[in-house]
Amino acid sequence: MRFVGTYLRALLTAAAILFVIDFGVRAAFPILPRLGDNFSAAYLRRAIAPAAIDGRTVFMGDSALWGYKLAPAQAAVTLLRDRGMPAVNLSYEGGSTPNTYALLKLIFAAGAKPRAVVFNVNSKEFNAADSAYQTLYPAVEQLAWPLFDARDRALLAHKQSDGLDARIDRSLGRFWALYGLRVDVREQLFGSVDAATALANLQHRLSGEAQREADAHRPTPDRFLGTYDLEPLDESNVGVAFLERTLDLLRERHVPAYAILTPTNHALLHDYIDVPEYRRNLSYLAAIAARRGARVLDYDRAFAPAEFIDNDHLTAGGNAKLATMLRRDVRTGP
Repeated sequence: MRFVGTYLRALLTAAAILFVIDFGVRAAFPILPRLGDNFSAAYLRRAIAPAAIDGRTVFMGDSALWGYKLAPAQAAVTLLRDRGMPAVNLSYEGGSTPNTYALLKLIFAAGAKPRAVVFNVNSKEFNAADSAYQTLYPAVEQLAWPLFDARDRALLAHKQSDGLDARIDRSLGRFWALYGLRVDVREQLFGSVDAATALANLQHRLSGEAQREADAHRPTPDRFLGTYDLEPLDESNVGVAFLERTLDLLRERHVPAYAILTPTNHALLHDYIDVPEYRRNLSYLAAIAARRGARVLDYDRAFAPAEFIDNDHLTAGGNAKLATMLRRDVRTGP
């Protein structure tokens, strides 16, 4: 009996400690300037809650709008917020029009009311060979899949497991904050997925290998051969279908919409995209957005070659310029 009593006290003590830690995580874990490299479904729920979204301009899209290879403070949306625009950056690497549509479904299902929605339309993501063409980010898929109808689901590759382990994992993540936010907590603690990776990255930098690799990295046009599909776009394209659904959803909800034609490095990609077929497809996408009530911001040729890291990712200076342009073009007042 004494052993049982000791065991129960130890169990209750452990439960109390876990409860206190979990309460602390729920209360103290911050809303970050942008989504992390590997954000969880638990964190996404926080990021799309009405308290985080209401009355703010929400930016959605891919790594070009997220701020690829830049610190959060250097990304255009962060700079906009620093300059007084109430803004939320829900962009991430692997974003696309299906992901934008899924995020909007989640935001509205949560009861949130954005002031406006700005999303980028990157023509490379309308290529069936692109990794984001019909794939949702795992955390987005986990939350949004139940909200999709059969028509939506038929266009997407469903990768989420429905096995017992996956269901237990999802349940724990929903009700146990520390478990659900484990990926995000590690990234905040170590700046990486875990301590071992953080140490490896530090060693990589201190040895000079990271700098040597950066110096040797020179984007060449041939690396992007086939990135942009120049076949005529139509409504059979998955990206087009979800672009239309995104715009229709925003119009139904009476939310002002802005569609950015993603800045593209034409000097680098000249041989592949400076052709009538590329401009025809871009005009086709812009016309879809305009017909459905969005304001189209054509930034495709708005940046100099020196403002790009590669084909469509902007430098810190390029992001500063993008922030200035967005502040001018996105109306957030009544």
